[in-house]
Amino acid sequence: MGYNSKQLQCISAIFKYAYHNPGEHRNVMRKTLLNKGKIASKEKFFKTFEGLVAMGTLVLSKENVVLNPEIVGLGVLQKDGNDFYVVTPNSKKRFPLDSSIAAGYKSGDVLDIIVMPFGGNQTVVVLGKSQKTLTKQPQEKEQKTYAYSIAQGEKDLVLGRVVKISHDNLVFIPNKKSFETRHIPILNNKAELANFQDKICLMKLENFDAPILGGHIVKVKGDAGNTIHEYDAIAESYGATMGWDAAAEEIAKIPSKVCIDKLNLISEDEAISNGQKNKTVDLRYLPFTTVDPATCKDMDDAIYSTIDENGDIVCYTAVANVTKYVSLDSVIGQKYVHGAFTIYAPNKAYNILPSKLSTGICSLNPNEDRLAFVVKTTLDAKTGEVKNSNIFDAVIRSRQKYSYEQAQEIVNMVEELDCSQEILHKVVNNQQLTSAEQIYVNYVAAKAIKEGFARREMLRFTSNKEREIMFDEDMKDVVDIKPIEHLRYHEVIEEFMITANEATAKYAKDHKLNTIYRIHEKPNPKKLERATEFFDILGIDFDGDLSAQGTKNLIELIRGSSSEEVINNFLIKMQSRAIYSNKLYGKKHDIESQEWLENPISHYALQSPHYSHTTSPIRRVPDYVAHYNILADIHDTKPLSKGQVDDIIEIANERQLEVDQAEKDFEDISSVIYCEKHIGEQMKGRITKIRYASSEEGYEDDIVVIVKNDDKGVSVEIPLSQVLGRPANDCFISEQSCAVYDSRGNTVLTLCKPLDFIIAKADRKTMTIEGKTNKELMLQAQQRV
Repeated sequence: MGYNSKQLQCISAIFKYAYHNPGEHRNVMRKTLLNKGKIASKEKFFKTFEGLVAMGTLVLSKENVVLNPEIVGLGVLQKDGNDFYVVTPNSKKRFPLDSSIAAGYKSGDVLDIIVMPFGGNQTVVVLGKSQKTLTKQPQEKEQKTYAYSIAQGEKDLVLGRVVKISHDNLVFIPNKKSFETRHIPILNNKAELANFQDKICLMKLENFDAPILGGHIVKVKGDAGNTIHEYDAIAESYGATMGWDAAAEEIAKIPSKVCIDKLNLISEDEAISNGQKNKTVDLRYLPFTTVDPATCKDMDDAIYSTIDENGDIVCYTAVANVTKYVSLDSVIGQKYVHGAFTIYAPNKAYNILPSKLSTGICSLNPNEDRLAFVVKTTLDAKTGEVKNSNIFDAVIRSRQKYSYEQAQEIVNMVEELDCSQEILHKVVNNQQLTSAEQIYVNYVAAKAIKEGFARREMLRFTSNKEREIMFDEDMKDVVDIKPIEHLRYHEVIEEFMITANEATAKYAKDHKLNTIYRIHEKPNPKKLERATEFFDILGIDFDGDLSAQGTKNLIELIRGSSSEEVINNFLIKMQSRAIYSNKLYGKKHDIESQEWLENPISHYALQSPHYSHTTSPIRRVPDYVAHYNILADIHDTKPLSKGQVDDIIEIANERQLEVDQAEKDFEDISSVIYCEKHIGEQMKGRITKIRYASSEEGYEDDIVVIVKNDDKGVSVEIPLSQVLGRPANDCFISEQSCAVYDSRGNTVLTLCKPLDFIIAKADRKTMTIEGKTNKELMLQAQQRV
């Protein structure tokens, strides 16, 4: 029959520990696994451990534990769409692997594994990346066009900070929280160590797969605690492009303006009637405008809309045409592909293109001729249904640059003065509009688009709070964190962009082009158990429906409630992760209902049959691919090959995870620096996470409660015993980590519970904030419910 899931989880934890810590005393193993929450109880450990020794899978030498090498085999990680597998080289069996486990490796990695009986089948326990090699991979892949590593350098180089943890003990703490080993020994000569204390450093590990073996500090990058140095270190550790010296010659050749005389210009009507081959559509007469954050310098999209003679809404989305200036075979192109995404820190952007491109010739700056990839879409004014679309290789001239705040003020003013009909009358009669009036017409067009989105049950999660980090004059210190107001005009731009992205994906699909789709599969049924536990403990009626309509019902149910942000974030986590793919549909759509077959969905959250990323090539490489191969189809030139496209897809999916984590780390360090100056300050909060503490963290409790302040977004860690007001030795976390139970099975704590706290400690060296609470603070929080 095999093991059940709980047994397998316990056995896996023991095997992995023995693999990474050969010869460890079994009591050390037990204590570590219990502290990390890998095993539920001491009794559970002993029962499982003794069984494994009896079977010979573990070997005891006195009290020291070694994994029997005979049970360890080899497997190769393979990826198919959104799914991961381990393929054994001899039997060629494919074992499905959860994406959370696969995230630590790359496709093609050779892994040490143990094949285990599970239910009536078999599964694999992944121990780690193998030091052995295979003479032949199970699946030969096409030669890669673009080499890639996370830090764009040696794999064993890791960024972090050097911290004193005792009188004469300095350790290296890696920036990346994905490192389970948080304290890495420093192997440099003792005489050098004083130069590293409280510095951000680059370490070369002895063995990347076994960080506990330590490493040598090879370079000091800056001061731990200096905001500028901190952000640079985080960005660099996640592969940001930190300089363009290697591309200096290419940058010098980049033009500063569009040479109109060299373009074979035609009108829009000519392009639609006779095609565009070797021609450029002149759309400079259209009054495009850009709307971006006030500090934005790289404007990669501009919009314009009108009403045609049939009363239909006509929307134009112009996107910077990076393909005209960047070859992927160039130095700039290689760095562009490797970076994949611009990384945004609170104080700056780490661009994937040099500024001469990103804020110069590619940016749709006002009153400058710019080459653009333009999507024109015609929609029914009442239903928002798309009637048709066209794509143009064009030249445009934006009229005006607006911030979101300025655009929203114009809309508010038009509504207050009640002059919207006058503006629309001018549109219908082809009268010239001011730039401000055009801003309002774009708002009207977006309302029609939004109506179409609502009809197809698109998921629109209640907006998460975005926050702005405020700095001092030198940009070296965080002085405040403020929520950013969500404006209706944010949605205007979003609706234009989604419409353009869908039109581009449809073109690629209809013309059977090699392209990069943005796909989003329906929620994994495995997440249903967590959702059921979560809503049950909150007393929210949940019938197990995580369909698009079911999720929309939950969003509306909690709208405006005190727990809205926590529940909204939970619902987002219940969704599958959107990925880039060369296929329009994921593996889950191989066998579907008749209803799906009649209306196939490629992007679940958008409820869209076809979707791609097209509107930000200055900031995202997948957009470049969509542009390049569509323009190759339009002009009958050579497109990017399938191999090139597939390589970029793999890079983009890997880089997206890295970039997302980098931006979370920016938030963490910013919060710590802010809280250092607010020790003792009281804040309102709500429980967002409950986890087991590791022995390295120094907490007396096994369980730590994470509490988040809604205003500043600051999250603090509080030992469970302090929250309960009593010792917490008898407590354990529920199976889905949504609650804490005592030994009798009583619920003593749940997610979303309001909890006020005082900032007790903020340590920028370890990027952690500790809080404390008491009965009075807890009572205050309860009274607000």
